Amino acid sequence: MGMMIDLLKCRKLCLFLFVLLISTLIIPQFALAKEYDNNVLAILDAGDYKAYPVGSYYYSSYLKKGDKIEAEINVKSGGNIDVYLLYEEQYDDYLEDANNTNTSKIFTFIENGSKQNTKQFSYTHNVEYDGKYYIIIDNRDNSQADDAVPTGNVEVEMGYSRVWTGYNGLYYPEIPVEAILICAATFIILIVIIIAVVIVITKKEKKNIPPPPMPPNFPQTPQPR
Repeated sequence: MGMMIDLLKCRKLCLFLFVLLISTLIIPQFALAKEYDNNVLAILDAGDYKAYPVGSYYYSSYLKKGDKIEAEINVKSGGNIDVYLLYEEQYDDYLEDANNTNTSKIFTFIENGSKQNTKQFSYTHNVEYDGKYYIIIDNRDNSQADDAVPTGNVEVEMGYSRVWTGYNGLYYPEIPVEAILICAATFIILIVIIIAVVIVITKKEKKNIPPPPMPPNFPQTPQPR
């Protein structure tokens, strides 16, 4: 009976540790949900721009159809700016507009990843075409009719991520190496605890097993003389 109770306690403990393990693997995903793989602080003079290829340390900047681009831009100080999300060909047109001093070129941009004359902007863009994508922070008077007119230096904080589509259309978040190491270490520690508990309970059960009964002490039959 005692052995059955101990085994039941061991099962409950193992179940608790298993739930704890699953929690350590799932909770970091929610904790990291609003963090970005790339975080920059850009300081631009009037007439300047900065371009950032969308990608991360873990993946290249070449995106596939079905990937997602997530970004959040905030002007910490200074006037309004323009934010553009550009496909590779659009980026070439933008550079032509930005680098030519004598002429300007009207460039197009991805609507739901771009906003002009703003101080704050966040978005999620579903990639429709394979290729390279760029986020532009623009503090210049460009060829667009509705762009922001620079008033001086700006300090811009931006975070952005590429969410990989993975295989068979399943999305895989870009998890930092630190989070993976923490989960792996927690998993190993829990396994060691479970093994130690099983060993202790097994030894305890063996210790509590009563010794085998002694043979009955029959009276000895007198030997004939």
